Amino acid sequence: MKLTVYENAKTVVEPSQKPMPKEGESLFRVKACGICGSDIPRVFANGAYYYPIVLGHEFAGVIEDSKNPELNGKRACVFPILPCGECEFCKKEQWANCVHYDYYGSRRDGGMQDYLLIKDSNFVFLPDSVSYEAGSMAEPTAVCLHAIRKANIGKGMTVTVWGAGTIGLLSAMWAKAFGAEHVYLSDPDEQRMAFAKSLGFEATDGETPDVAIEASGAPAALNDAIGRVRAFGQIVIVGNSGGDVTLKKATYAQILRKQLTLCGSWNSDFRRDCNDWKDAVRAIADGVICPERLITHKFPLANADEAFRLIGERKTFYNKITVVM
Repeated sequence: MKLTVYENAKTVVEPSQKPMPKEGESLFRVKACGICGSDIPRVFANGAYYYPIVLGHEFAGVIEDSKNPELNGKRACVFPILPCGECEFCKKEQWANCVHYDYYGSRRDGGMQDYLLIKDSNFVFLPDSVSYEAGSMAEPTAVCLHAIRKANIGKGMTVTVWGAGTIGLLSAMWAKAFGAEHVYLSDPDEQRMAFAKSLGFEATDGETPDVAIEASGAPAALNDAIGRVRAFGQIVIVGNSGGDVTLKKATYAQILRKQLTLCGSWNSDFRRDCNDWKDAVRAIADGVICPERLITHKFPLANADEAFRLIGERKTFYNKITVVM
């Protein structure tokens, strides 16, 4: 089966076939696939590159048929970027900035189906102690690790995260893992903040953080973060914005007068000398990061269209929704 998305928010669970792997790729059986915030406009705002499409770039499962017999039976999650390998960034292993990249779940069909073909070099293997649901969250966990590494967080620092969604909460978990003494969350949504507090995080209360993580994409949040962070502080921007972001004149002046550092963060590193994915999986296995705690809803693939109905109706609180096979 697969969940196919058509134009105008039409989602259909329909039959699918097992493809045959070629050299350098494997037949992958998906066991769990998360719904990312970036999937929402692809369903509800005709924001996909093409239709029909099978979404899903946060997924984990097991290799069932590979030309490389050593891979058969291995549990894995999947780095979703398929770089061209030829551009200036690929030559530096900066895959996220590839000029001509492909991508599972956006530029080609992704993991919201029982089976798909995966390039062997994109597998990240999972230890038996990591569930498929946790493995499906390796992608956002690696994305947040990438952002936190840019923040230069040290022991004793104060960190405030704007946005208490999945990316904000994982960023907060990583900030604690990197030694921050105080980690606060800021979000105008009372249900999101209640959920954050249930995980042990505090609401922001006028503190002046050393580091601000903007994980919401909201213009008001970025303005607030710039105004609140201490002089010579750092702001890492990881949240995708749904529209134009405007800075107030007084906010712009704060960047200058406080001599702030603003840093953008995009996707994750998958290099030989720095692999956010392998480090994220290791942290999940060791219990340093617990992404499964963020999963509020699970839907079987046969009812995956109901997951998007829940999102579209906006009547029920959710954090991470995961489709399980």
